[in-house]
Amino acid sequence: MEELKRKEDALGFKLLLMDGKGMLGKTRGIMDDKGITIPVLLDSGSYSRNVLGTMYTPTTYVIDEEGRVRCRLVGHSEDFNGIIADVMSRI
Repeated sequence: MEELKRKEDALGFKLLLMDGKGMLGKTRGIMDDKGITIPVLLDSGSYSRNVLGTMYTPTTYVIDEEGRVRCRLVGHSEDFNGIIADVMSRI
């Protein structure tokens, strides 16, 4: 994921993470343990569940500049960076 973050400018996107439970302390600990530097949105109001229909963690969305969901990836993938980079290159 950090590798993908380094490609933001070249691919023309902004990578954000969302914590669907809005638990700042726990999320901060996980981010520190894993060395993740990507900004995290805390979703204490259940936006991701109510509006996007997120039911599983992790769920990855690619949302274009017009607010359309262009990709939804549920679960972990060994080729996460490749999948997301491919989607971004086609937008």
